[in-house]
Amino acid sequence: MTPATLAEEAGALAGFLRPATRIACLTGAGMSTESGIPDYRSPQGLYRTLSSEEVFDIRRFRADPSHFYRVIGPLYTSIEEALPNAGHLALAELAGRCGKNVKIATQNIDGLHQKAGRADVYEVHGTMRTLTCQSCGGQVGSSALRDRLQAGELLRHHCGGVLKPDITFYGEMLPEGPLACARQAMAEADLVLVLGTSLLVYPAAALPSLRTRGCPLVIINREATVMDEQASLVIHGAIGNVLPQSVAKL
Repeated sequence: MTPATLAEEAGALAGFLRPATRIACLTGAGMSTESGIPDYRSPQGLYRTLSSEEVFDIRRFRADPSHFYRVIGPLYTSIEEALPNAGHLALAELAGRCGKNVKIATQNIDGLHQKAGRADVYEVHGTMRTLTCQSCGGQVGSSALRDRLQAGELLRHHCGGVLKPDITFYGEMLPEGPLACARQAMAEADLVLVLGTSLLVYPAAALPSLRTRGCPLVIINREATVMDEQASLVIHGAIGNVLPQSVAKL
């Protein structure tokens, strides 16, 4: 079978977007790679180029938090400086110019959906915008610690306790509030979009399965996912190419 052209893929996607009124999205690292933020599981991803999932393991962090900061601290600056790409802006346009009810559950911690102008964002893997003291529970904004993060320093609160970024590490529960909102959004949707995620990390990967019977599922991801056979449309390409063209057709 001849591969579909970008125009054909954009047209097919627009066909699902046009009648939809309540769109629930699950976005992953592939949503942000076009903003210069590395993903996790591709051959060039963080888990292949750094010391794998151990860096984000809560037991490892508690035993040696300095290791996490040496490896990940310098990435904070580049992530904070990243700008939304065409894919983020297209989702914002769906809710703005197109008037769709768009709710986004994201596995990303970069805040790019918010920078693009979306308010209904559920950060199911937490956020890097704040850090919490593991001793007193005090919270600090990451922007105030920018230089120390860039230097890879171990961060402590003024009480002396270790600060931990408010991202979900392996071995931790996902934040209850955002996860509950994401589940509700999927159950109420009349279209579910999976954008840039391998659908390998649970429980977030189970969110698309909460859609009602008959609700179309569209997957845009460079690699195949375990839910491709369940999808009404699968596009193995760049989100920043196909999604803006589809939204422009509305």
